[in-house]
Amino acid sequence: MARQAPMAATGLYAVEISGWDSMEDFFVERCELEWNEQSGKQVALKRALNDSAVLLVRLLQTGEAERSHAVVYEASRVGQTESGLQQFRLDRMVPRQREEESSAV
Repeated sequence: MARQAPMAATGLYAVEISGWDSMEDFFVERCELEWNEQSGKQVALKRALNDSAVLLVRLLQTGEAERSHAVVYEASRVGQTESGLQQFRLDRMVPRQREEESSAV
């Protein structure tokens, strides 16, 4: 009996994205975040972004009074949709470790 590889499940999530576009104008845009194991997290935006743009992404939760916290991502352009939206892959940014201060005497 042949084993089939499981299909990668794709999730769509309503998000609010904010950051600075390629014209260095601050923007806030709502869109859907597509998430699957093969391609990772991707969004399609109306705005063009600079390479390695830093974005704040907040999950929009329907029916809940609490606001979710924004998560910081780095955007990498992957293409353009047929309707002209700019597609980006999002990679989570991790905080840099502070250099330990030496106490040389």
